Amino acid sequence: MLQIYLLYFNIEFMKIQAEVLQLRNETAEVLDQELQKVLQAEGYDFYDYSDEITILVDDRGFKKTLNPVFELVSTFGDRSHLAGRLVFVRNVENEYSTDIGSIKYEDIFNLRINLDINLVGMT
Repeated sequence: MLQIYLLYFNIEFMKIQAEVLQLRNETAEVLDQELQKVLQAEGYDFYDYSDEITILVDDRGFKKTLNPVFELVSTFGDRSHLAGRLVFVRNVENEYSTDIGSIKYEDIFNLRINLDINLVGMT
């Protein structure tokens, strides 16, 4: 199981909400399907929030109507706009690449305290 931290804008309650979810990850294909389902997307992009944390976001988020647009500042100081649901995962360094892994509760705690994010509009 892969533990993720999901951040999204709930239109019904008109507020940003967050959830910790467990996704199946028996194979790369299963994990890909699970991520697409959670993101409500056909594909996704990676945004480096910090050396340890990556954000997955809908790769076509800006082309969808009524999709929330978030402005956030990474720990590197980069200000970016991301549209749609945001999935926070941990970077796992391998010999040749970096994979995604389960986010830790201390990561979530730090994000809740330090994450510089604002809802700036809708697509």
